[in-house]
Amino acid sequence: MLKKISKLTVPNDPGYIKGISAYCRELSRRIGFNSKEIREINKALSGAILSVITRAFNPYEDETFEITFHIRSDGLQINIEDMGLPFSFGFVEKKKNTPGLRAIEKNMDKVLFVNRGKKGKELQLFKYFRGKHVVDLYTADELTPFSVCKIPARDKEMEIRLMRPEEAAEVSRCIYRTYRYTYLKEDLYFPERIAAMNREGKMISTVAVTEDGEVAGHFAIMPRPNNKVAEIGVAVVMPQYRGRGIMKKMLTFLMEEARRRSLYALYGNAFTIHALSQRANLKFGFNETALQLGWIPPGSIKVIKERGLKGAGNILTFFKYLQETTPYPVFIPHRYKKIFDRMYSGIGLQRLLESPIPVNMTVLPQESEISLKIKPAHKTAIITVHRFGKDFLDRLKTKTAALSKRHFNAIYIDLELRDPFTPEAVLMAEDLGFFFAGLLPDYSEGDVFRLQRYETDILYDEVHTSSAFGGELVDYIRAQDHRHKN
Repeated sequence: MLKKISKLTVPNDPGYIKGISAYCRELSRRIGFNSKEIREINKALSGAILSVITRAFNPYEDETFEITFHIRSDGLQINIEDMGLPFSFGFVEKKKNTPGLRAIEKNMDKVLFVNRGKKGKELQLFKYFRGKHVVDLYTADELTPFSVCKIPARDKEMEIRLMRPEEAAEVSRCIYRTYRYTYLKEDLYFPERIAAMNREGKMISTVAVTEDGEVAGHFAIMPRPNNKVAEIGVAVVMPQYRGRGIMKKMLTFLMEEARRRSLYALYGNAFTIHALSQRANLKFGFNETALQLGWIPPGSIKVIKERGLKGAGNILTFFKYLQETTPYPVFIPHRYKKIFDRMYSGIGLQRLLESPIPVNMTVLPQESEISLKIKPAHKTAIITVHRFGKDFLDRLKTKTAALSKRHFNAIYIDLELRDPFTPEAVLMAEDLGFFFAGLLPDYSEGDVFRLQRYETDILYDEVHTSSAFGGELVDYIRAQDHRHKN
């Protein structure tokens, strides 16, 4: 049996790439990837290694870096760590034969960049097992869209409980028959991934099961890495069982499960064109805290096409706290205090809203600690600032310029509100075209102020909300939007 983690210490010499590729190829083969997937992994890994060697170190510099292979239940994670030159998101090719970010994105399922200042930097590459897609497990008749299903003559008793591993295939089928290929989380079409995420605690699935053992509905929560808050989603009920309060029962069960696991809060994302999801969140005591524009490219999903919408898909974020938390200071730019106070009050959260205080730049460390998460399919990126350094503005300019050059639809920045430097950082980000998106409480080590910038078509007439405060939030953000005002 293969060990879950293996690590290579590699000299900064391109001559070692062939040997590393051979090791990766054999490891990937032994854990179940097919030949095509193995080639994709090696293309991405080889390009990433060469980029580290050529960009992180000076020629003839005698240094090493670490490559760690993590065998996961859902695939392979490769971390490349080095102590070389700070990362500048410079994977944009200057020469045709230079490996670039496009090649890495194309061949891996997820890419994450982490800058740790003096502790170096890390590139994380993820490749998931494809496994059997739901369409490979059922006949065409068994995957018939729900719209043509017959309605049962009588009600059936429902058991609401946590999903069992063997029920993952039925959950995938339920999602497929409801959404076909339009559901945004591709993992849900692969039963093995659903089971793996539940085993690892990345998703906690609740199912509604009939007395005959039929899975009639599914609802889940996905905890954040800090295990303080979790996202609700992947909600579906078979049409013949709708209108009987099953969704309400599953959400009630999930909230109790979240409390049992000591989670502070739950949050959900709802399309601004999907009034039903918004009303359901409001009904259960969730309240809006953010509007994120450009989340989905124009015309990229079925619901946008069917409604004849021309702009990008946008989402409202709703939060609900399950338990009281200890108040702590948060540093808010003065002009945002009123809206933050409204959002904190709406979710019943107590914070000490501090005014900006002068921060001496000389006391900041030389390098910031920043991570970058990209979603290649949607061309969106999230820049998370874990620690401010003197290089913050330069780094932010570089990352923003590189993402804009590559025509990313939307870029979001997450800033820690516990940090006294955040109000100053907000000003710097706004000078680069970013503007208010909202509040994500306890999203990281503490509360997060999210800003946004988009380079896609945003039509505010297509942004609909289901509450008075939701409408106020849209108007507030619209007033901050420099592109709209111009």
